[in-house]
Amino acid sequence: MSFSDAVPIGGYDWTFTKTVPCVFNTSLFNFTKRERYQTLISCSNYTISVKKSLVNEKSVDQIFAFPNVCLGKVISSFCGDGKPVPNVIHYIWFGNMTFEFIYFVSIYSAHKHQKPCLIFLYYELLPSGTWWNLLRKIVDNIVLVKMRPPMMISGKMIKFVQHKSDIVRLKILKEYGGIYVDTDQYFLRSEDEFRTTNCTMGMAHDKAMGSALIFAKKDASFINKWIDSYRFYDPTQWGLNSVLMATKLSHMYPTLLRVISHHCVFFPHGLVLFNQNYKWSHSYGLHIFKTGRIQELRHYNFYTIRKINNTIGAMFRYILFDNKELCFN
Repeated sequence: MSFSDAVPIGGYDWTFTKTVPCVFNTSLFNFTKRERYQTLISCSNYTISVKKSLVNEKSVDQIFAFPNVCLGKVISSFCGDGKPVPNVIHYIWFGNMTFEFIYFVSIYSAHKHQKPCLIFLYYELLPSGTWWNLLRKIVDNIVLVKMRPPMMISGKMIKFVQHKSDIVRLKILKEYGGIYVDTDQYFLRSEDEFRTTNCTMGMAHDKAMGSALIFAKKDASFINKWIDSYRFYDPTQWGLNSVLMATKLSHMYPTLLRVISHHCVFFPHGLVLFNQNYKWSHSYGLHIFKTGRIQELRHYNFYTIRKINNTIGAMFRYILFDNKELCFN
């Protein structure tokens, strides 16, 4: 399938000159709903079990370490469908951040459109708050993996938390395979098309590889070469070992990486996200560039997005309400 063959989404009118009634699923997005299920995983010498369990006042979260042999077995046994890349999603949550509405929408979009077998959250401090609690009620296949962010690599201190995440995402993909996703990357449709090759990445608007979304089979050769490049890690250079190195390796080893066009998963540029309405009818996903916009994004919620007339507002309405149009009530 070529990208031009993708079925258009979002309708045919992109003028945003009309409003429609908001179709808000009150039964799904119910803050007071008490019932919640969680996925429980267990392995023995002879059996592997994955089951849903009703959460009650005596329930505790099941928490894994990384790496974990049982999780590897579960991904291989339960999440394989014949494609090289298993349909599991990996998110990283390092630091003591507030779990904002934008992160809720990101993970919900993956749950809704990609329908992953499992969603893994690798965290230092477990998220909390209104949006995290609502997400746990809606998405019952989140697997918690607690891990300490790496402090050093190749004998050098890691300066930025983003560099720690850069390194860990590669180790996760090497160990398990799957889809690595940043918490500000959004699914607009299924991206199974990109699970058919050993490793796939998309270009950002600046023509560099975007590391917010990586598809890789377990122990993929491209991921191994990327990890090996950290022997020359320079903690003072922001993107040298991440997106710039991925771009360099993609030119050196073109048969090891499938590169997809920028408009498919990352475009548009940050200014187009906030100041205009970009037509994403043939896109698979979008990535929010948050720099300098955090305070603005903190005002986004189920109600404010109804009247936000820009690319992000339209995208969030499409994900949450199944309709991109400005809406009322």
